[in-house]
Amino acid sequence: MKMLLLPALATLIFSLGAQAQLAKNPHWHKSVSYTLSSTVKNPYSEYGEATLYVELYEPTDAELEKIKNHKGQTVGYKLKGQKLPSRFWKGETLIRKFELTWDGKKIDIPERFWADLAGFRLQQSSLKLEDVPDDQKPYARGFLSHLNKPKIHISADRGTVLIEWTRSEECDGHSRLHWVISKSGKVLRHRTMAPHN
Repeated sequence: MKMLLLPALATLIFSLGAQAQLAKNPHWHKSVSYTLSSTVKNPYSEYGEATLYVELYEPTDAELEKIKNHKGQTVGYKLKGQKLPSRFWKGETLIRKFELTWDGKKIDIPERFWADLAGFRLQQSSLKLEDVPDDQKPYARGFLSHLNKPKIHISADRGTVLIEWTRSEECDGHSRLHWVISKSGKVLRHRTMAPHN
């Protein structure tokens, strides 16, 4: 039991420390803004180098065509004649580009694995680790790692890349999309959703 409690205790202590550092550094939150494009890299270069370029698009009201039911209620939207994902609401984003480069080679991820998704956000921060005191760097890294944007990792055997991206849902919920891509270009997509209380 003690062995099980130690990791949880360490996480709690780090979390409390992180909260204390954020209280001392409110400008960290002020450094965050939203963007429509971002390039993310895997954090551990000893496994190779992978980068993902993502570009989002926000259709204007003028570009959207409403889909109505027999009662005249809006039940969806079209863009340039194409029906948009059921998850799309006005003011939300669509994915325009989703481009993976792995050890200098572009890996094609077919549109069917990402073009049907809507509602993602990309955050960025102007906070630079080199400007943070050494004793606060672990907390700054944790702060930056929780920005809303894709996370990308190469497996220890260097056989696959894992991409994760969290999306807000109704009623303060969230879902997480996972893509697993092999160097041969095989792609799997998996979605998990936190249950509503």
